[in-house]
Amino acid sequence: MAHKAQTLFADGTALDGIESVLIRVPAHRDYIVVVRSALAQLGARLGYTVAEIIDLRLAVGETCNLLIGSGPPDGPPSGFLECRVGLGAGTLQVTVLGSAVGVRQPDRDGFGWKVLTALVDTMTWVRDGAMVRVDLVKRHRTQLC
Repeated sequence: MAHKAQTLFADGTALDGIESVLIRVPAHRDYIVVVRSALAQLGARLGYTVAEIIDLRLAVGETCNLLIGSGPPDGPPSGFLECRVGLGAGTLQVTVLGSAVGVRQPDRDGFGWKVLTALVDTMTWVRDGAMVRVDLVKRHRTQLC
């Protein structure tokens, strides 16, 4: 359920009065589809194009995969993934938070990182003790006809 709140992002930006949605799922690959589907619905609600929604779903899905780490795919979940989405005027700001256990910093010069960052407008990766936080921003592009 959406509510009015103050949302703080890793860069210190505070967005007063925007809607925010919190999605919390077990840190297991089977639940990534829930997060991806919820973000697709939110993007559609804001009038994002199909291409923008696909980019957002791919970026968030890959981010969740990275935060799940290298645990066995059939094993029990190792904690939770939290995905907080700030709904602004033409902008989705997504923060994904997960345990840092078994999670390695992606290679910022590697192909995967380049593709991931190409799907969103901005992306930051912050490891803070036992947690990893990834902030993604996807802006809605107006179409010129």
